[in-house]
Amino acid sequence: MNELAIQWSQGNHGALAFLMELSRQDEETAQVIGQCLMINYKIRGANLYVLWSDLCDRNIEKVKQLCENCPGDILTDACSRQDYSGKELINQYFK
Repeated sequence: MNELAIQWSQGNHGALAFLMELSRQDEETAQVIGQCLMINYKIRGANLYVLWSDLCDRNIEKVKQLCENCPGDILTDACSRQDYSGKELINQYFK
């Protein structure tokens, strides 16, 4: 896991902090989020940090909700925006 976390964080300390937090979650939550972000949509580095911090207020449950409810193209676009404008794209996908 450590090697993958370093690879997926792409040197972004915030992304690495997210991945460390994710590793402390229950198996189902970690699997849903990992499959969505790292395998299906390849959200990495700064985009991963934007998702966790800017879009989801550092709340793992919110990240999971987006992974379960938000279409991949919208999620990927929202994560690539570093000016908080991605929040407008994803707000409707929270329960």
